[in-house]
Amino acid sequence: MKLLHTGVILLAGLILSGCDKTDTAASGQEVIRVGATPEGYPHNFLDHGQLKGFSVDIITAIAQKANLKIEWVMSDWVGVLGSLQTGKIDTVGNFADTPERRKQYDFTTPYYYSAAQLAVSKDNYNIHGLADMKGKTVAAELGSNYANVLKEFDPQNQIKLVTFEGMDVVANAVAQGKVDAFVSGQVILLGQIKQKGLPLKVVGEPFGVKPAALPFRKDARGEELRKKVDQAIQQLRADGTLKKISEKWFDTDLSQPPASHQGA
Repeated sequence: MKLLHTGVILLAGLILSGCDKTDTAASGQEVIRVGATPEGYPHNFLDHGQLKGFSVDIITAIAQKANLKIEWVMSDWVGVLGSLQTGKIDTVGNFADTPERRKQYDFTTPYYYSAAQLAVSKDNYNIHGLADMKGKTVAAELGSNYANVLKEFDPQNQIKLVTFEGMDVVANAVAQGKVDAFVSGQVILLGQIKQKGLPLKVVGEPFGVKPAALPFRKDARGEELRKKVDQAIQQLRADGTLKKISEKWFDTDLSQPPASHQGA
């Protein structure tokens, strides 16, 4: 199922850096074009015209360390994915590193670890976690990896999965009882519910921890940027910057894999 998302104003092509469209800024710094959504709290969101968020802080720190000039390109999530595929942008934050995606992109080392979780209507007292989802319908945002994560925990296909375009559309469908639950990132759900006052609640334990890294196209430009960014991420992990930014946004360090996943 695919419904057009009318809640988010599409800002495709809006550039927030003031750079020209070449790959080198007037200052002589190489430009890295980064896709972002305007309502992707807590990873990236517009606050009085200024782009803020966890992934924004991370990518800004990476760019400073690697001596790169960021050109932010805003659109909805489907537009971001399309721009990444066609080379209109170089990379995007909050992107799970999966075997399927590695067929198309090369990834940096992870900068944080993302877990999935379920959200239901705040008036739903029958669903408490994955164990209650047999025969139920779960919605995911079109283009996200969380539907695939849920499938890993439903080997007998007992859960019906549907997709909608846009997080607000998914949230409204759950709140109105059109679907039973919403699967997304744990920190995304908690952040969106708190920020927007959504009539939802998270249930059950987080599941399906995945590394989130920066993807780059498999071409000469992508490989050059990936190497620079990868080195910067490793330096930021070593000097404690990744940990500091994670704790600023989430009150916990998500830059390291959970103990149960280390060495896996």
